[in-house]
Amino acid sequence: MRLVRQEDQGASLLRRAGGYDVVVVGSGVAGLCAAVEAASAGARVVVLERAGAVGGASVMSGAACNLVGTPLQRARGVDDDVQLALADWVRVGGPTADVEWARRYLERSRVDIYDWCEDLGVSWLELSQPEGNSVARVHTPAGWGRGIVEALTARAASLGVGIELGVDVREVVLRDGVASGVDVTSADGAELRLDARAVVVCTGGFAANRELMREVAPDLRELPRLLSGGAPGALGHGHRLLRRAGAQLTCLDHIWAYPNGTPDPDDPTGTRGVGVRGISGDIWLNSAGRRFVDEGQRNGGTGARALLAQPGRTAWSIFNAAELPNVVLLGNERWGTPATVAPDLLTEFWGRSEFVWRADTPAELADKIGLPTAAVADSVAAFNAAVLAGKDRDPEQQRSLTGIPPLTGPDLVAIQFFPIAVKTFGGVRTDLQCRVIDRAGAAIRGLFAAGEVAGMAGGCINGRAALEGTMFGPCLYSGRVAGATAGAELARPQRMRTE
Repeated sequence: MRLVRQEDQGASLLRRAGGYDVVVVGSGVAGLCAAVEAASAGARVVVLERAGAVGGASVMSGAACNLVGTPLQRARGVDDDVQLALADWVRVGGPTADVEWARRYLERSRVDIYDWCEDLGVSWLELSQPEGNSVARVHTPAGWGRGIVEALTARAASLGVGIELGVDVREVVLRDGVASGVDVTSADGAELRLDARAVVVCTGGFAANRELMREVAPDLRELPRLLSGGAPGALGHGHRLLRRAGAQLTCLDHIWAYPNGTPDPDDPTGTRGVGVRGISGDIWLNSAGRRFVDEGQRNGGTGARALLAQPGRTAWSIFNAAELPNVVLLGNERWGTPATVAPDLLTEFWGRSEFVWRADTPAELADKIGLPTAAVADSVAAFNAAVLAGKDRDPEQQRSLTGIPPLTGPDLVAIQFFPIAVKTFGGVRTDLQCRVIDRAGAAIRGLFAAGEVAGMAGGCINGRAALEGTMFGPCLYSGRVAGATAGAELARPQRMRTE
């Protein structure tokens, strides 16, 4: 696909003004899926991306998808069904989870995600059972999120979809209550109007907008430190666009935070963080130098709740330096991606971060951090004793010790963790065809939304909490639904305009 250089944006858009059936706002997985589906239905499609590169948060994602009844599950002997998966989903998400959307997603997950991605050339490599899932149903693709984005970009190119970078969409244009295009500012500052018969908004969430998060979720103001993760461009632009268009928004206070964030030294403000993944043999200590959680549960559920219950809402991950090459830092691609680790840049990170310490003994490490020396030494010694005794689980936190080495040094590492907001689970309300719902409860004709701007799907498919694997998959699925619906409705314009 030809990705237009930013200096050519204005001229490109002016040449194409008025020449589109569908404008898609946002180039993450939802936006690219919408573009592919609309173009497959014969629509002339353009994707407008505010940033200078395609992919948004999707290229940073592990792209794990909660899928049911797949060949990979059958090959591994996993017996799963929609009702079991839905029960897990609703139990974790709580009363605000959109059960109808969740059921629809799970029913279609095998065909519309697993099979469809394979048709794009994406292979599913891993199957896991994170916390809350009754069986193994979380599927990870080859190449992670970037692999799927690249496959979608290639498919879009084959269908003639245009992608324009550095374009700021200022307004969704409504004529007689029907979406009819967008007003934009190009990278060179030109203000333009693009007419279209349908607009699909797929702009992501607002986890990078601390002010907005604190406005809609006042409880977050009480946190001593909340890092912003995910894509730097996740600022809520699409939420503002849709609100001005009259859309109904819901569950905006549902902010999903992980416990394994540490400040990004590239950010001078100290507000951006990276999620630390890939460590398996660490223990977490609070400010008293004591363990407080099963460290295997390091997601936004048990791990986050445990961290938020600690003094200062912070903790220190202690591990052997031999694990450093396995670390993945999510949230700033300069430090690498889930699919590509850059050793030299990781070394730079360890050297620049003020929240990383190294020492040869637990006592020396505690002294550098400022934690109680005796407590840290005792916590490490107790953990090591369980490992060296060959126990299946440690007696203190019941953590699995399978394959875990003792923390013996020399060269131990500590990373300080803080809560990091990575996803927003609420957004614009849509119906099951991804039509945007207005504040009176009616669909706005010609206007669609999908992905995180729509709470992954429908407005709030997950509820207040989520199983792992229930974010990327619904974004992909709702993007497909939005594009397919827009394409189908363009095939009967007279009826749509007069009904």
